[in-house]
Amino acid sequence: AVVSTQSTFFLSSGINAEYGDHNMILLSLLPLLVQSWSIIGVQEVRDVFPDPSSTNIEFGAGYNAISLSRTGSYAIKDPKLPAPSVLPKNRFIRQRFQIRHFKDRDSLVKFYMNDNSIVTAGDGLKGGTCSKFSKIVTGEGVTALDSILVVDIDLVTDSETIDGPVELTKQAQDLIRKDEKGFIGLFGTHFLRTVVWGGKLILLVKVRSYSSVDKSKLDEEMAGLAGSLSLSDAVQFKSKMARLQSMGTLDWTLYTLGGNSPKGNLDLHEAVAFALRFPSDVLRWDNIRELQYLGYWLLPAVPWSFSSTVSSFQQYTVRIMDALSEFVDLEENVVDLKSLKSTQLSWISGTGWEEIAQVDSETRKQRKTLSDKFTPTNIGIFKQIVAEFEGEARQLKSELDDILEEERSYTMGESVYLYNLKSGVYLGNKNYQDYAKVTKSAPLTVTLEPCPYQNTAGDSPIAQYRNTVVSIKSPVFPGEVLCLGSNYYTPFWREESSYYSPQCSWRLKHGSDPYKRSMEFGDPFILNNVYWPGFALGVDSEGKWALAVPDSGGNHLFGTSLWTLGKIEDDDNDK
Repeated sequence: AVVSTQSTFFLSSGINAEYGDHNMILLSLLPLLVQSWSIIGVQEVRDVFPDPSSTNIEFGAGYNAISLSRTGSYAIKDPKLPAPSVLPKNRFIRQRFQIRHFKDRDSLVKFYMNDNSIVTAGDGLKGGTCSKFSKIVTGEGVTALDSILVVDIDLVTDSETIDGPVELTKQAQDLIRKDEKGFIGLFGTHFLRTVVWGGKLILLVKVRSYSSVDKSKLDEEMAGLAGSLSLSDAVQFKSKMARLQSMGTLDWTLYTLGGNSPKGNLDLHEAVAFALRFPSDVLRWDNIRELQYLGYWLLPAVPWSFSSTVSSFQQYTVRIMDALSEFVDLEENVVDLKSLKSTQLSWISGTGWEEIAQVDSETRKQRKTLSDKFTPTNIGIFKQIVAEFEGEARQLKSELDDILEEERSYTMGESVYLYNLKSGVYLGNKNYQDYAKVTKSAPLTVTLEPCPYQNTAGDSPIAQYRNTVVSIKSPVFPGEVLCLGSNYYTPFWREESSYYSPQCSWRLKHGSDPYKRSMEFGDPFILNNVYWPGFALGVDSEGKWALAVPDSGGNHLFGTSLWTLGKIEDDDNDK
C-alpha cells in the first residue's frame, strides 16, 4: 500500500499531545519545542489509512512538520529497502489486549495521547483525511454523565526500514545550501524512513448515568472490569463483558484497522466475538500502523543551521495547534453543560442558556476560521495567525465562567424547584391526605424560608450550610409547610400555625463539601429534619413519594437524600 500524499498530523514518540478540531484532529508537538528550540528528529504518524489500491511504499517521500503536510517530493537519493522478509506472519512482534476504564472524557483523551497508540490524520489542511479513530482521540460523543470502558487490542506484525546510508539528491543538496525555506517548501522537514504493519481494534462502550451520584457508584463497579488479558483468554473476556451488560443501558462503537472489517451493525455479543477473532484476522490482513519520518538535519551533508530554521517556523505551528485545542476544549465544555441541562443544570435560566449558546457559536466560528487559515499555503502568515487567535478561547472561557457564576447566585426565599439527584425526580404535589409526592414532569414551586429563631446565620439573605434552618413552603399551598411527624415516614403538608415547628423545619447541609458555606444553584445538598436530625428528606424506592430516609454514616452519598435547586422561569410561576 502506498503512503498517501495527503495532509497528516503527527505525534512524536513518547510525547504528550493536545487535540484539536471537532472534525479534524490536531495533535500538538511537544510544548518544550518552543522553549528549548530543540526539535524532534523522528516523527511518528499512526493509523493514517493509506490507499490500499497502490502497490509501492513511498520511502524517502517528504513530510513538512511546519505545515503538517506530506510534500510528495523526494530529496533522498535512491532509498534502498531491505530484502523482503521470507518469514510467514504467524506471530506478532508486539501484542496487547487490555480493558480500560475511564471516568470521563478528559482521562480517555489524555491516556491515548500519552499512550501513543492512536494518532490520526485530519482534515484541517486541504486534502487531509480523517482517521476512523478520531472520535476516540477527541472523546467525541462522550458527555459528563458517561462512564467508559475500552477494549483495546494493539498488534504489530512487521516493519520495513530504509537500508544502508542515506544521501540527498544533488538538486536537494544545492537547494538546502542556498535556500533553506525553499527546501522546506519543496521537500519538507523529514523523509519517510520506516513503515510498521499490524492491526488495531477499539471497542468503546459507554454507560450513561442519570446523575453524577449514580455515575460515581457505576464507576466503582466498572473499575473492577479493567485489566490486561491474553489473546487466548476468551472465557475471562466474555465474563467481564457479560458483567458490563448487567450495569445498565449500553452504547458502543467498534473501530478497527487491519483484519477483516466488521459487517453491518453488530450487537455487543457479536462485537465481543469479532474482537476475539481479530488477532487471527490481522495475521492474514494487516495494514500500515505507523510511519516514521527522519529529520533531514540528521544527514551529514545538511547544514547545521537547517534545524534552527525549522524550529523558528515550527514554534508557530505549535502555538496555532494549542489555540485550536483551547477552542475545542471550550466546545466540549458546552457539550457537557447541555448534557446536564434538564437535570443537574436545571438552575440555569433560559436567558443563561441563550448567553451560553452565543459563546458556543462564537467559539465554533473562530475555530473554523482558524482551521481554514491553517493551511500549507499560509506558512508565511503563521505569525499573524498566532497574533489573531492566541488567547481568544481563554477570553471566551472567561465569559462562560462569568455567565455560570451569575446564574449560580441564590437568595433565600427565591422560588425554586427541588430536584432529587439520585432518583431524577422533583418534589411534586400532594395527595388527598396531604402526603408529599414526587414527579418527573410537574415540579412544585417551593421556597426555602429562614426560621429566624433557630438560625445562627442571623438575617442574612444568603443561606449558609450547617447554620441555616428553613421551612419548605409553596405558593400552591398558602400558609402550609412541609413537616415530618412521629411514626410518619412520608413528609406531609400542614398549616404552619397548627404543628410543632421543629418537625416542620429543615437544616441545610452540603452534600459533599463540608467546608462550603454559602448555598448556590448547582450545589448538592441535604435537608435534615430538625426534630429528627437523623432523618433527611428523600424519595422512596419506586420514585413516587417523598420519604424520610436515614442520613448517617455517609448513606447520603448514594442515597436519595441528595437534592439540588431548579431555577424557575418567569412563565413557570403558575406551576
